[in-house]
Amino acid sequence: MLLNDLNGLGRIEVATIPMPDSVTVLTAAYTYSGSVLVTCRRKEDPDEADYYTLAVMKDNGTGFHVIFSGLIPQKKGANGIRFMPFADKTRVLLGDYVLECSPDIDSCTKASLIPLEYPWGIAEDPKTMAHWSEIIIAPDNQHISWTSLRSDNGAAAFTGKLVRKEDRYIIENTNLISSGCFLKEEGGYLIPQPIRGGEVKQFVRGGTAISSVGAKEGSLADSVIQDLLSEEVAQITHTPGYDETTMLSPDERLGLVMSARGSKRTSCAVFGLLPKPYGAYTSPGLIMPVYMYCVAGVRAFRRGNIGPILIDIKRSMEERDYMGVNLCDPEEKWVYCSPMSWHPDSKRVMWPEILRESLSDEKPAPIRIRMARLLDYVPADTVPAAETPDIIPYAGTYEDYKALSNQEVTGRIQGKACGYMELSQQGSSMAGGSAETVYVNFSDDGKTFWNGKEELTYGYQKETVYRADLEMSGSEQGEMKLQAVFSAMGQGPVRLLFDPDENGKPKSRGYSSYRGITWKIEDMEK
Repeated sequence: MLLNDLNGLGRIEVATIPMPDSVTVLTAAYTYSGSVLVTCRRKEDPDEADYYTLAVMKDNGTGFHVIFSGLIPQKKGANGIRFMPFADKTRVLLGDYVLECSPDIDSCTKASLIPLEYPWGIAEDPKTMAHWSEIIIAPDNQHISWTSLRSDNGAAAFTGKLVRKEDRYIIENTNLISSGCFLKEEGGYLIPQPIRGGEVKQFVRGGTAISSVGAKEGSLADSVIQDLLSEEVAQITHTPGYDETTMLSPDERLGLVMSARGSKRTSCAVFGLLPKPYGAYTSPGLIMPVYMYCVAGVRAFRRGNIGPILIDIKRSMEERDYMGVNLCDPEEKWVYCSPMSWHPDSKRVMWPEILRESLSDEKPAPIRIRMARLLDYVPADTVPAAETPDIIPYAGTYEDYKALSNQEVTGRIQGKACGYMELSQQGSSMAGGSAETVYVNFSDDGKTFWNGKEELTYGYQKETVYRADLEMSGSEQGEMKLQAVFSAMGQGPVRLLFDPDENGKPKSRGYSSYRGITWKIEDMEK
């Protein structure tokens, strides 16, 4: 498949990387040498869930050779097994283990599986649902970052330094890099605080910052860069729909994004089209059902795509309407799944795709490995590695971690120019709860004003109901007259419900409108 981006990225060739007929591929990623690390199962491998074969090859399909084959036992509370190559080209981070390869990954003749222990009792904490859901390794080969999922406040992200002991790795100099409080009461008002510490995806800026799933200006999830040397949180994506992971190229001028923006029926842009002041703070419980609808649902059975999208990082940061180039299967039969990885030359990028409706507990789903080659792109120099800091200005301690809990919010955010927002929130993003926001002539600039109301009730075993009756007036106009009802997340695939309510109207109905664009929720059903 040959694409041509006339807006700057030029010709892009997308193809499937050939694999030996004797293997069933599970995943693949570029290493720092430019080879491809393949995780697979061979016909001769034992039929055991925790048995893996790792091999390396070239991205033209040649040179396939095995470097490890054996059991990698998945630990309780782990989000599977990850395969994250170190920059030193001799090790692979697996989540609860480090695979040490001698003399190096590409020419490995001896591989040793070394356990990794997590600090602070995270794995044993009764509130921990997954002691890691994402893990990444810094270019300095020493520092690690990971996200733990909790039953109370959702996610907690950490950094630390890997230390090799005689029979294991441990993590020292641990920092909590998640916000403990998004809304701080001060002077009788609620003061929004930076939102930090979503799911970590990649060390960037040489290892002094992290690309993660977060939120800043939008109402849904976005990709952000969280600096580790300063208080900065920079937003990468700005589309109204669901954006998540961004993996930056080695020169950090390009990115590959997991995003629903290229799928009109499932982008969920109806929730994010109308800009709202502090939209990320008003309805945090909406993110999970939206994810289950436009990501998990699309992978399992729902027609649509989640990219990946190739972007120019600078344009994505600065232009709200910038969409990038969708590299998905045009027939939408194959669906993106992680991980994304870049070749060291910044001209090639790779990702797996899974065949929709093939998920089964009985046998692995068909997976193919796709590669995009940028034929016209002239890369800049690779961003050099730097030492990841152990001292982070906003980092929390072990005591802060233990104090993490549900945040119940009641109070007002005062407009800088006039008006206010009245907030009331109970519960947690994971367990369920409710949120209500009333906008009373709210304005930060004295030019654009918001009036109306948002309501949300959500929970794992009950329907999620979101209602909005909002008007944006003044220098910019828009409105949101919307009711969305999602089926219970714990009772099968999440669906938008359109069956009649007690008044005979569809449970999900209405629209959002802004700058001459209107999104109707009924279009998500057709």
